[in-house]
Amino acid sequence: MKVALIGLGTVGRGAYDILKARNDVLKETVGAIDIAYIVVTERSKERLSRELEETVVTSSDYDRVLDEVDLVVEATGAIDIAYDYMKRALEKGIGVVTANKAAVSAYYKELTELAEKHRVPFLFEAAVGGGIPVLTPLRALCLQNDIGSIRGILNGTCNYLINAMFKDGADYDETLALCQELGYAEQDPTDDVEGYDTRRKLHILIEMAYGHIDGEAIPTKGIAQLTGPVVSYLKEHRKKVKLVASAKPVEGGIEAVVEPVVLDESDELALLPDAINEVDIEGSWVGDVAFRGPGAGKEPTGNAVVSDIVSVLSNGALPLLSRGDVALKPVFGRYLVAEALEGDFVETVDGDFTLTREMERDELLKHVDAETFFARIDA
Repeated sequence: MKVALIGLGTVGRGAYDILKARNDVLKETVGAIDIAYIVVTERSKERLSRELEETVVTSSDYDRVLDEVDLVVEATGAIDIAYDYMKRALEKGIGVVTANKAAVSAYYKELTELAEKHRVPFLFEAAVGGGIPVLTPLRALCLQNDIGSIRGILNGTCNYLINAMFKDGADYDETLALCQELGYAEQDPTDDVEGYDTRRKLHILIEMAYGHIDGEAIPTKGIAQLTGPVVSYLKEHRKKVKLVASAKPVEGGIEAVVEPVVLDESDELALLPDAINEVDIEGSWVGDVAFRGPGAGKEPTGNAVVSDIVSVLSNGALPLLSRGDVALKPVFGRYLVAEALEGDFVETVDGDFTLTREMERDELLKHVDAETFFARIDA
């Protein structure tokens, strides 16, 4: 099978290294995988042409590349450009493997419909959970189960940052700087700490499990307002907070949200260490299943990409159920707010902290500003 690898950043390089290192094993078991072309930017072409033995080309050669390969592996991290690469491949009847959560979330419906129309694989295991194999099992679960709920921690940067603050009592900004130094966070960490990265991943899970929604409409709050006093208050009460993504069916649609959640310190998600991710799924027949592992990184994410390539080569891809639109319903819950509030929605005020009654999330937003930390209290 001839493969075109688009992009040779962290994920692309991880997949490349694994394919090279495991070449003989893969050839003997599922068949030869030939990296026929590597598609990169004009700026990188000259350097990589000297470094690699494969043929290195740019986007201007892409039509010729599509005439000669059996599979496109997209690993750019872009959105619209990546969509164009994948769309053109699928329209030509060429399968696509990608790790690009942003592009998959933005164009899920279009890309899956194209793959179905042209009867070619479209696989994106690495787009959610990095090295955790969750999407492939979810495909199978959806065939046999109604999905009762999805819940998890989907961003390693936030998990590492929160764990460091609770363990060492470190300041948010100092801890975020450490995350950047260690490579857990980008120099612009907005997508991570504001919850947008988590939202994209939850959107993909929802599309597979429940149906089509506008991913950007999922209510989202990150952890940028998490402060030392909030951490101290929670530790005094033997609690911890985590950035949790969740979705479940409710009457008339689904309830989905990404936001900080207050958990008992002994809760499984509260104990999740370092930059590890976890996705918990409830199936009507299988019950509760959990998927845990490294949520990012060159090798884990590259491994998920190669897993999809092997699945294509071995004809092991499960069908992706076509689902219609589904309504996104309001979120309800009890909340801990790092501010003394007044109103009939207030259950108790404890110093500078308010515990609310069960209420609609959108109603709470009318009483707090964007800089106020709040977290849903786990039921």
